[in-house]
Amino acid sequence: MTKKQMQTDSSRRQYLKAIGATGLAAGIAGCSGGGDGGDGGDGSDGGDGGDGGDGYEAIGNFPPEGDTVAIGFNGPTSGALGPDGQDQERGYDLAIDHLNNGGGLVDFWDRLSGDGIMGHQVEPTKADTAGSADTAQDNIERMIQQDNIQFWTGGMSSTVTMAMQNVAQREKVPFMGGNSTSAGISGENCSRYYFHPTFHAEIIGMAMGEAAPSVLGEDRSLFHIFMDYSYGQSNRDAARKYLTEQGPWEHAGEAAIAEGESDHSSQIQALEESGADTLYFSSFGSFAASGLAQLRDAGLTDEIDVIIPHVSAFTLDPLGADAEGVLGMEPWNPAADNEASQVFVEAYQDEYGETPNQSSLHTYESMMVYAAAVEEAGTFHPPTVVRTLEEFEWSLAWGDSVFREADHQVERPWYLVQGVGDDRAEELGIRTEVVETTDPLIYGTDSFPATECAMDENEYGDE
Repeated sequence: MTKKQMQTDSSRRQYLKAIGATGLAAGIAGCSGGGDGGDGGDGSDGGDGGDGGDGYEAIGNFPPEGDTVAIGFNGPTSGALGPDGQDQERGYDLAIDHLNNGGGLVDFWDRLSGDGIMGHQVEPTKADTAGSADTAQDNIERMIQQDNIQFWTGGMSSTVTMAMQNVAQREKVPFMGGNSTSAGISGENCSRYYFHPTFHAEIIGMAMGEAAPSVLGEDRSLFHIFMDYSYGQSNRDAARKYLTEQGPWEHAGEAAIAEGESDHSSQIQALEESGADTLYFSSFGSFAASGLAQLRDAGLTDEIDVIIPHVSAFTLDPLGADAEGVLGMEPWNPAADNEASQVFVEAYQDEYGETPNQSSLHTYESMMVYAAAVEEAGTFHPPTVVRTLEEFEWSLAWGDSVFREADHQVERPWYLVQGVGDDRAEELGIRTEVVETTDPLIYGTDSFPATECAMDENEYGDE
């Protein structure tokens, strides 16, 4: 979609809102929910003259006070997921700067002004989850109660994200997460006040089912080593479903990694004894990096093809040249073939002197989308912003994107990538390279895990 097309689309939406139309297309037919379009549920039209309060009753942290608005970041800047969390934080910081002062995708997208959000300067407030669900909950409750945040982003661990989803719904403060990929996030744990801007295990499994056999061949035996909690279990289940049960490969066995377990020698032994030629390694961050190093030290990376369902450049960096050929899915890659991606990459490089990865973009674009939804709604009123997001379409660095009203799962393109050797990594500025780009890939709302989402049980709060 060109910028001119986006301008036309924005004008069309404003016209439809003015004549009272609702039900703009947002995802697969069959999604249903309690949305009623862009109004505030109380007969108002969403406009409030820019002061953030007129025409709506107080709810959550609405209305914001004064001429500033607080947006929070709650991510793992320390601990095992710290490197990716630090990248998230850099994307968040850059978004704050661009929303307030212009630059990057704010200048690219006419839905944003570069003068804050609805004339309110954006105030940052940040906390470190250290990968702990309890810490994440404490942090975000403090931000809501003391900092009056209107929205927040960040997070890597699926367990942490699911804990924060519950807070968002209870407190009526919208939240858009980071790179968490448990299928339960858009399934049984779905929330009216949470929007999932990335893929999860079921989507990764679907993509792998299409792409991996074409890359590695159809005559394969697959072994699973997986973290024995929601993230690892859901990725294992999806891979079995799409690569062996419905795909051409044979299941060769599995071995679980207990929470906190760092020595993978028993799992590696089980892999060797299985005779498998392909490993589906459902781990992430420094845990995956450590596991890959152990596979390399055991001499298996030369003999067995390794797939990491959700791979990041950080995961592969410690392996250096030994990362070459490791396959995985990324929600975004700096080599993505769209203009907005290159605008973001250039702005990030100007600010930080390095190439961004998926974690930096997730917080950055999430904040762009929230800000644009507020501008379109004409208010920070949380139920109205949520209803706006439920019918929101955009095209930035993530590509053509839309949230589904039924489960708040995003539909957008994804990337099959592979690790590269040192020379190619130096050329690219990152350790992963795109092999294939998918179309916006999604399961139907009559399929798992959407069938587990009871969105209608999650209230807007102004019914």
